[in-house]
Amino acid sequence: MTFSFSDYHDPEWMNFGPLRVIVENHIQPRNGFQAHPHRDAEIVTYVSAGTLTHEDSFGHKAGVTAGGMQAISAGRGMVHSELNVHDQVEHNLQIWLVPERRGTTFAYHQLSFTPEERQGRFRLYVSPDGRDGSMPINTDARIAAGLFRPGDRVGHDLEPGRGAWVQVVHGRLNVAGVSLEEGDGVGITNATRLELAFSAASEVVLFDLRMDAPRIW
Repeated sequence: MTFSFSDYHDPEWMNFGPLRVIVENHIQPRNGFQAHPHRDAEIVTYVSAGTLTHEDSFGHKAGVTAGGMQAISAGRGMVHSELNVHDQVEHNLQIWLVPERRGTTFAYHQLSFTPEERQGRFRLYVSPDGRDGSMPINTDARIAAGLFRPGDRVGHDLEPGRGAWVQVVHGRLNVAGVSLEEGDGVGITNATRLELAFSAASEVVLFDLRMDAPRIW
């Protein structure tokens, strides 16, 4: 757990802008999270390995495979389950973002890129306006992910008032003078450009966030 959540509480790590939760899950075969409710949350799940089977009270049932991301606007309320019904361990990051207003309309989206489409670059999965075919959510956050080889260098520009959170699924890199390895994350503010330098095969999720975005909780 990157931020305070469930039984883990650290008052210094409550959120980063509208980004409220990052939980790394390794779901064992024939296991998972049975039906449970959510409301007024933007729930994003990025799958790194295996398949996550989703089913919700609005009739959606889908499998999210490696390289896929799911975005759910829980709105006024929904119930869903997240299960690994296969024989391979499933690995994901579940992410919660605080919506800009209460009572949004429930929405379900799913998007996937192949390894070739993600190699050496960040592909945009989520944005507030659905730009470039990305999945829309109800907060000012852009979420991208990519795969990188040793020696790769990638830049990312930040607009005024925005911050970046870099989460390492696996690998090793340096950004803003900070060395990161598997499971590490770093928040960066007051910067206009990031330079990420990779020293191992890496899988990374990048959040571009409006730091003063309206938040209902």
